[in-house]
Amino acid sequence: MAAREELDFVPVTEVEGPGLRGQVRGFASGPSGVHAVSREEAVALFHAPAPAGDGGRREMVWIDVVSPGEAEALFLRDELGFHPLAVEDCVRGRQRPKVDRYPGYFFVVVYATRINLERHRMALNEIHLFIGDHYVVTVHDKKISEVNEVVARWRANPAAFSDVATLAHALLDRIVDGYFPVLDHFSDRVEEVEDAMFAQAEDDRMESVLGLRRELTLFRRVVAPERDLFTTLMRRDLPFLRPELVPYFQDVHDHVMRVTEEIDALRELLAAAVDAYLSAASNRLNQTMRVMAAWSIILMAMAWIAGVYGMNFKVMPELEWQYGYAWALGAMLLVGAGLLGFFRRRHWL
Repeated sequence: MAAREELDFVPVTEVEGPGLRGQVRGFASGPSGVHAVSREEAVALFHAPAPAGDGGRREMVWIDVVSPGEAEALFLRDELGFHPLAVEDCVRGRQRPKVDRYPGYFFVVVYATRINLERHRMALNEIHLFIGDHYVVTVHDKKISEVNEVVARWRANPAAFSDVATLAHALLDRIVDGYFPVLDHFSDRVEEVEDAMFAQAEDDRMESVLGLRRELTLFRRVVAPERDLFTTLMRRDLPFLRPELVPYFQDVHDHVMRVTEEIDALRELLAAAVDAYLSAASNRLNQTMRVMAAWSIILMAMAWIAGVYGMNFKVMPELEWQYGYAWALGAMLLVGAGLLGFFRRRHWL
């Protein structure tokens, strides 16, 4: 499988441990609570027909696939029966956040974010979800803390997750909540840039500004499409979404909108800081050019006097004068001092 976290997608610090690649985990609900199941049991529960009793409800099953490769692609396509295009998106990665509807299930692409403390940068983790009437299948490259947290909550309190929609909401809500610490990180960095805009060396200053602007653009490119994603999920015609759950998805949608607006505000602040820096740099350049022009005029006037007395004409009375040398020097100093005073009154020097 091709590496996804390159260039714009900053790699996280965790390194895959032995046996992590291609790991498939399964969890299922039952009378005794939520328990881990083997891969074979998870597949059996995934394909189990609806029982005649108990309202025809089947046990909920969650299958989590980490670092998918060719074997996992075959598992998703052949054993679970997902569409080849959706499976290809899972393996190739770098997909735009979206929700696609397939017969019997929905395919959702979202991104979890975190701050890489060692590199002081944002890390993005792509998560793919297959949501059916009694199952959730998650596919991702790295270990995702949000997935583990929701699984732990489900196992600790199965009664709070009555159906797949509740489980999907818990995961999506936890992912979106993870955007706010990243947003605070960017807010602090924008303030640092504003404070250091006139203190750092020019190369360091522009490098930090361009890097921050690039990360904010990437963050917005991930978050902004999720507004449409949650708008689709809030439609009441989705078979797995009960009407009473719509306000909960609306709340997640509002959080995404808030994050998007905050990102836009930070980008505007950063643009204003850049404009202020460029304006100050332009003023400094103008001041430098005025100083250089004033000194050029002063030296040019003095050089004009020296040039006049440097001409090799025979009839120049001052050349034979005893005080001619002192006269020339005095004239140069007098003209230079006069121009110096003039430019200082004009605040050019």
